[in-house]
Amino acid sequence: MSPESRTRFTVIYAPELFERLRWFAQLRWLAVAGLGFGAIISPSLGLTEARSALLLVAIFVAIYNLFFQWRLRAATDYLYENLRSCAIRQMVMDLLALGITVHFTGGLESPLQVFFVFHMAIGTVMIRTSIMYILAASTGLGVFLLYIAEGWGVLAHHAITGSAAGGLDRQLNMWALLLALFMVVYLTDSVMSSFKRHSIKLFDTSAALSERSEELTRLLAEMRELEQRKSHYMKISAHQLRSPLGTIRSSLDVLTSGLVDPSSERGKRLLAGASERVDGLLTIVSALLELTKVREGQAKAPWAQGVSLAQVVTDVVDEMGLHAESRSIRILSRVDPSLVLEWAVPPDLVHAIGNLVHNAIIYSNEGGEVTVIAERRGEQAMVCVRDEGIGIPAGFIDQVFHEFVRTPGGRKQVVEGTGLGLTIVREVVEAHGGTVSVRSIEGEGSEFCALLPLGWAPAEHLQSLQGGNE
Repeated sequence: MSPESRTRFTVIYAPELFERLRWFAQLRWLAVAGLGFGAIISPSLGLTEARSALLLVAIFVAIYNLFFQWRLRAATDYLYENLRSCAIRQMVMDLLALGITVHFTGGLESPLQVFFVFHMAIGTVMIRTSIMYILAASTGLGVFLLYIAEGWGVLAHHAITGSAAGGLDRQLNMWALLLALFMVVYLTDSVMSSFKRHSIKLFDTSAALSERSEELTRLLAEMRELEQRKSHYMKISAHQLRSPLGTIRSSLDVLTSGLVDPSSERGKRLLAGASERVDGLLTIVSALLELTKVREGQAKAPWAQGVSLAQVVTDVVDEMGLHAESRSIRILSRVDPSLVLEWAVPPDLVHAIGNLVHNAIIYSNEGGEVTVIAERRGEQAMVCVRDEGIGIPAGFIDQVFHEFVRTPGGRKQVVEGTGLGLTIVREVVEAHGGTVSVRSIEGEGSEFCALLPLGWAPAEHLQSLQGGNE
């Protein structure tokens, strides 16, 4: 049985089978009582020799029934296979006890033969049909051997007083019982199979609904998180734009009201301050546009095939060389020349890797080192940028890739900045099927690593390939 089927049977049938086994064990005490009562009245039925045998069978049934009840109470798991094995063992013990009882209460003339049929019906409800056919065949063989043994005198025939059944009657009883055993298994299975199919169908439908419900719950949670981030993003964006606009307006109001002569030193300082604020606004707007392009424009992005990631990293390091020299910072690089991405947007990669190198330079102390490593990791390329700068406080590690997040130390080190650079880095890397991570110790430096799958392809390219193959 496959793990999926085992799980299904355990969930659907195990609790029901467990309750049936408990019911069957309680019902068995009636059989014990009946055997005891039969032992008492057996002399009046002409079955004097059966009294001790019936008492022994009653004790035997009581002992194994206590054992099975103890096992059911002690069970900690309700695996269907374990419960089914328990049901088979109980059925075998019951049929054995019933066979001995039938022998001492008239053999094939015994009215207790009907309990063979009863056990076949109960067993088919609890046990696999193929096993019940085996039990039915074994029971039939036992009945046939009993008929032969009593007929040949191997076993004594314990006739009930008043019974006048002859050899032909006993033979007819035997064949009727054998036919009944198999017919009851067949008919019970026909009825139960329909119930089982409906139970499995109901279970599958319930499982599918549960999966859909979990998926909808997850999507709803993601939508709520997205709405919260969107609201936060809009609020922070408005604040980032309103603050410099307010400063610009104040400066212009002072100049246009005539309180300060634009040509005076103070007027020139106000105009210079307003110009700087405008430049800051343009930087923020440019960063917002870049972020929007990365997030929403991937379907129209200039995807190129066979992009040399090694060349992209090398070009970025060369471009940042002069900026690093101006701060007396040395850039060390180690680039694997074989790194080639199957699909990529080169301008976006340049922007993302350039942002990481630029941040490493501006947040490093003068005279420090920045290390850029691009190497293969299995079927992926890893680009790491490490600096020896101010580092990131532990409380900000999980937030550095969010919009407009800047650490207090970062604001002191570099006044200008939008807080969008690392967000764009994350979006670019994820758009290429990769992930980006950061390790940092405040006061010692940071390391940003982007992991990019070499064989990754954009969704629209895969769709076009699938469409071309259809």
